Amino acid sequence: MANGGDDAIERLCEEHDELIEHLLATGRITWKSRVDDQFAKALLLAVASHFETRMTRSVIEMFNDATMGSDVLVSFVRTNAVARRYHSWFQWDAKNANQFFGFFGKDFRTAMSAKVQNDPELNDAIRAFLELGDLRNQLVHEDYATFSMQKTPSEVLAQYRSARRFVDGFADDLREYVAEQQTSQVC
Repeated sequence: MANGGDDAIERLCEEHDELIEHLLATGRITWKSRVDDQFAKALLLAVASHFETRMTRSVIEMFNDATMGSDVLVSFVRTNAVARRYHSWFQWDAKNANQFFGFFGKDFRTAMSAKVQNDPELNDAIRAFLELGDLRNQLVHEDYATFSMQKTPSEVLAQYRSARRFVDGFADDLREYVAEQQTSQVC
């Protein structure tokens, strides 16, 4: 499920590529290197911000659906589980999202761990997502101006595209799990 933010990330990259072409065409080779370095940082922040918005919005929307739009309950979740808490949902330097899955209960964590184990693309998507989040944390908590990005814009974009599989599919995975639980309880 793509959205405007996904399109905006792709547009940023297209505009960056056009700028690089212009710099090369005008013989500004050293500027190309500087622009690439700064763009990699900016792209990383854009991607991380986009993912945070998507994930937090998904959780709020799922809770809204589950409570049939109860303003009181949704407000409670938004204020106490979502607002300024996103970065505590994940163990960013881990290689899996088990901590996050566990917040939805032990059984959901077990089910998602099995799904990830049987789906190498999903496993790669989660690893890319976590690596981008970890790198974002390093960038913003260290000296941004002197932070040395070890990734090129192309590498950040490739990880973004991979990580989208996790971000795009998480809400559906949770909804499917909840539906299965509800179906198995009806006898």
